Amino acid sequence: MWTTAIAALVLLGSLTAPPTPEDFTGTWEVTKIVESQKGDFQWSLEVKYPKHMTLELRNGFLAGRYIDQWEYSSEFELVAVINQGHDLILVNGGAGTKNPESYSPIHHVKLVKGKLHGVVSSHDKLFEWVAERR
Repeated sequence: MWTTAIAALVLLGSLTAPPTPEDFTGTWEVTKIVESQKGDFQWSLEVKYPKHMTLELRNGFLAGRYIDQWEYSSEFELVAVINQGHDLILVNGGAGTKNPESYSPIHHVKLVKGKLHGVVSSHDKLFEWVAERR
């Protein structure tokens, strides 16, 4: 009985363990965009997001390349793993803004049930995206 209980705890621990950088690696394709309900502006038409992306480990750190919705290809300027491995922070390459006083968009990404869920924000939440492995 104790052996079964210990095995169940080990299995439960492995199911609830935070993702590792390796869990985020792979080739991903954005399959869904969810616009913010605030205002009428469709931010996903204005702000670049990674329509297709590849995340890989380079020298022990995550690095990524993406193709945005206009087929522009670049590397992410920043790929940081935060919150004990639960989240990624991505900034698109060349993520400068049209106005120097504007905030650059940040993609806060979580791995949920095998899919990447990104929330794009600058000074406010702009839109969300969901990506699946190819």
